[in-house]
Amino acid sequence: MKEHVLLVVGDKFAHFCANREVMRLSQLRGLLTLPSVVPLEARRLVLLPGQGLGDADIAEVLRLAASSPHRALFDLGLWHQHPRRAPRSQSHKHKPENTLISEPRRTCEDVYELDLLIDENCELMGDHQTGQHVQGMILMEAARQSFLAVTEAFFLPDDAKFYFVINEMTARYARFAFPLDARIHYAIRSKELSANRRRFVTDISVEQCGMTTASFVADFTVFEDARISSREAVLAAEAVDRHLAAFHERRAVDNQLAAVA
Repeated sequence: MKEHVLLVVGDKFAHFCANREVMRLSQLRGLLTLPSVVPLEARRLVLLPGQGLGDADIAEVLRLAASSPHRALFDLGLWHQHPRRAPRSQSHKHKPENTLISEPRRTCEDVYELDLLIDENCELMGDHQTGQHVQGMILMEAARQSFLAVTEAFFLPDDAKFYFVINEMTARYARFAFPLDARIHYAIRSKELSANRRRFVTDISVEQCGMTTASFVADFTVFEDARISSREAVLAAEAVDRHLAAFHERRAVDNQLAAVA
């Protein structure tokens, strides 16, 4: 039986589906639910999961395929091997659809790898998707989640809560990223580990089709939550006092001008 390879992406990447050999998730659902009386071309479809698919979408496709009268025509081997999304404890996201990365893997000393896993229902795609490429802010958020996940998984104990503070984060976009398989390369440039804080400078790049689409440098510090929370409360109170003082000052000036007028 002849094989035909098709890439499947989320429906919000509809513009990307103008390319050959690409179909929307909803189109695949339609194929899998065709009744047995509808003949399909006798060639095996090797289906590659692209971006835009949530965990529930993957599970639904596998369930539909298992009960489809045409299941012999669909090769979903890669769907069974789909990377596992990072847990909430690593990504710091309450809703799984907002986690854009897989669990991190250590490849060598201070070097890690993650998969880019975009769910089209994530908060950054809630409005609309323009063009065929992945929006740059999605890649930046994936980079941010990467330094959270790597640090949580490999450098912090499980019995305490920690607070991450970004000192500086820079971005460079080299080329468009598309809703295809992509990996995040994470390397620690420097680290300072002490009893009450940990500081890292890291290089993060998004790699696709053998090329770097975007690269980020993240300089961040990790504090114990109790320590930073008390400091944050003090700074918040000071900010409110300054804001109200400035308001009263502007109001007094306005009243003086009104009296003169």
